[in-house]
Amino acid sequence: LNEITIASLNDDANFIFTQALASATWNITHNLDKFCSVTVVNTSDEVVIGDVAYVNTNSLTITFSSAFSGKAYLN
Repeated sequence: LNEITIASLNDDANFIFTQALASATWNITHNLDKFCSVTVVNTSDEVVIGDVAYVNTNSLTITFSSAFSGKAYLN
């Protein structure tokens, strides 16, 4: 009998980045050793779309059309 093990959601590494000062370019070092999915919100918790460029498996840059502050949720 073959046993299949599925990792729980709690095993998935994630990272929350806070951009405190308004900026149109966010440079994020997360050290998760993977190409993360990214969701960005402004200070009103509205989702904002930006251009994500993966530098490597531990860092990325997000470029927006205008400067703002908020958070990036990476997983």
